[in-house]
Amino acid sequence: MSSIITTNISYKVVKEFDTEALITFLIRKKIDFNENEIQIFHDQGINGDSFLMLNEKKLKEYKIQIGPRVKLINLINNLNNQKQSADIVSNILHLPFLIDSGPPKKCLKLIKDFEENDDEEKPMKWLKQAKETNKALFHDNPNIVINGNYIPDVSDFAKFITSGIFVDKSLFIMEFMIYGEQANLITRPHQFGKSTNLSMLYTFLTPTFTEEEKIQRLSLFKDLRISEFNWFIKLNFGNWPVIYISFKDLNIKSWQLMLNSLKQKMVKLYEKHRYILDDKKLSNTNEKFFKKILNGTTDQSYLTDALSSLAEYLYIYFNKRSIILIDEYDWPMKNTEKINYDDVNFLFQSMYSSVAKDNEYVHKILFVGLLPISFLSGLNNVEHFPIHILPSIHKRAYFSDSFGFTQKEIEALIRKSILKNINLSDLSSYYNGYQTSIGTNIYNPYSMISFLKNGVITNYWINSGSEKTLVGYLKKCDQSIKEKIQKLFYSFYSSQNDKLFVKVKLMSCLQYDIFKKKELEIDAVFTLLYYSGYLTAKMDGANARLKGEVVEFWKNTKIKLMIPNREVAEQWREWIYEIIGTDQVKMNKNIYNLLFKKDIKTFCKEFPAIYMDMVSYHDIGDTTRTKLHEGWYHAFVLGSLAMYHGDDYQVVSNREVGLDRADIRIISTNKEYNTNITFEFKVALSEDCDMMESCAEKGLNQIDEKNYRANTPSHVKTIVEVAIAFHKKHAFISAHVLQRIEKGSSISSNWKISLTAKSESFQMQRDTVSNFSKNKSDDDSATSTVCKNSLKRCKGITTTNNRCRRTVKFGNYCYQHKNQKNLRS
Repeated sequence: MSSIITTNISYKVVKEFDTEALITFLIRKKIDFNENEIQIFHDQGINGDSFLMLNEKKLKEYKIQIGPRVKLINLINNLNNQKQSADIVSNILHLPFLIDSGPPKKCLKLIKDFEENDDEEKPMKWLKQAKETNKALFHDNPNIVINGNYIPDVSDFAKFITSGIFVDKSLFIMEFMIYGEQANLITRPHQFGKSTNLSMLYTFLTPTFTEEEKIQRLSLFKDLRISEFNWFIKLNFGNWPVIYISFKDLNIKSWQLMLNSLKQKMVKLYEKHRYILDDKKLSNTNEKFFKKILNGTTDQSYLTDALSSLAEYLYIYFNKRSIILIDEYDWPMKNTEKINYDDVNFLFQSMYSSVAKDNEYVHKILFVGLLPISFLSGLNNVEHFPIHILPSIHKRAYFSDSFGFTQKEIEALIRKSILKNINLSDLSSYYNGYQTSIGTNIYNPYSMISFLKNGVITNYWINSGSEKTLVGYLKKCDQSIKEKIQKLFYSFYSSQNDKLFVKVKLMSCLQYDIFKKKELEIDAVFTLLYYSGYLTAKMDGANARLKGEVVEFWKNTKIKLMIPNREVAEQWREWIYEIIGTDQVKMNKNIYNLLFKKDIKTFCKEFPAIYMDMVSYHDIGDTTRTKLHEGWYHAFVLGSLAMYHGDDYQVVSNREVGLDRADIRIISTNKEYNTNITFEFKVALSEDCDMMESCAEKGLNQIDEKNYRANTPSHVKTIVEVAIAFHKKHAFISAHVLQRIEKGSSISSNWKISLTAKSESFQMQRDTVSNFSKNKSDDDSATSTVCKNSLKRCKGITTTNNRCRRTVKFGNYCYQHKNQKNLRS
């Protein structure tokens, strides 16, 4: 493979170049500048004359990277060593790049940058090209290519564009090649188009074997917006050696199986580039390494160096640095339940470091995955592009809308759909909600394509991956984090504009093994949930950045996180059930349905026994030694009510109403349902039944005194008010049912108590719980299952000198008064 010929370029012609002509000339000469380096040449006013006097020391001062620096020195030396005539001045900007034809049948080659018969008389100036590119990236006119059906489970670009419906994201290629750094990380939730974009990037950049393949591959892009930029296609299409690999689905059942799985991926990767061996340019040592990988070695040192070595071999073959694309880069670290995390982490950290840090054979590298992993921060040069990335000096939040669908893209898809009467508001509620830092709304692409294929608005994305690991993490969270999670869920369906959010500091880098600790930090938990797509962020600072102001980012910056859409909210509902125990969900539904049926007598009787059984699954020992125990009871009941939160009812917690904050209210939002429920919780200092009854009565009085009935919707005719006193595993309830007297008014005096009830005793028998959960269906009216003839009143005396109200099945005294038998006659 021949390099660019420079010996026949006129020294005098170059000497006369102005700055822009020089930059254009160097770009044509394949000096692999990034945008910052081009800007340095422009800012320093380097023209042809000053260029010819540059040396390596000066180029280092200008912070020119080693690759382009070496090429520049070689070019300057060649020009200074020859003093040819100026008879080729008129052809200077049309000089072709000479390329060997290689083996007669099958040899990869880089496509010529500019053809001999280029119809453009003069190349576009680089600065003008950059401005046009930037303008194109802000263009919001979507392009939809239809060549088949909706195929949400396909990520291969060629198949997508030829047999599917493709939302044009081809300008991502330009944005990456022009504005991407040397080492880049893009994180997005699963099924957000990451693999498709990488496949598209690979298809565009990688060299072709034959002219026919070149034409066929170029035709894939003919209807895309990138086809409008001839100059970019000529500079980049088929003109870069590319290493493309995905680490998804490695076998992680054991360390040896993972190495075997990694070996197979490397074998397939090297097979794609076997043509390098045919060129006979590798040294004996390099050839042995290449064949060792092809033969399937599991030697860890070979696997660690496989990517960096391949980049070197491609440079030898093409005389050009590679672009490396790594999909699901964090998958091995994310799935190490049965393998030592440190072993996996060290292996891939070493592998990635060898290609991302100061590798002279690598032009650009792109990592794509779910989370920013901590070892990348050790490389120093990896630039992270999350969805909330702040705008650059060019006033664009890079790559922010390259993954997922924008509002205008959704509207274009709907216009082209055969489905009729699509309600955009419903789609937005279910699948929208993700936001960039500059406020662009992003829809979940997998869910939208699945909806357009099936014609049913339902949950698609939350069932597209395994969430068992995340559930396990949430179960390990302390009660304060669980309470924040529950409040986020209940706030989501609120009709009020001031929806709740949690304000946390996103961690710039995470280590997956942090989630294996017994206690999890709140910032780590919410960082994981955000990058996994279960929360969306509202970011401050974007407006200031758009105005050119300097803003802080990451350092001490807290952002607001909330649930993005209904599809994700339903996943949160399931997780809340998991946290409180799925085997108790049916029991919860039976017991709380009693309140909607106004059967408060049965509720007061059955709830204490069921509660006692339910809390046996929870460790409240630590909370009872702190001030968190009252919040624990609150969060426990709140989690039990998740089933009611949605379109028909809103479950609100600690929301201001009347003169104070009610603990929990279930508010009817559907006019077909006319019952509201209000809960107030109190913690008793002891399990003495008189004391607990007194606490419950105080709670019921507080509901009335603080006017928690204020702002009750006019269609609500009934309010069930419930006060529960807790002490450890015991509960006592006082409740009443109120009916509205006068239509429209919601003042306290407009409600009349129609029914009152309270707990008669602490039910200690497990028979109550067992029979209740077995025999009572959703439509049954629950009644007591304890045989009254087998129970009798305890003969003990309480601390207030009253008769104990507990019932006992055997003997004459309850467990608390068993030592009082000698005190009573």
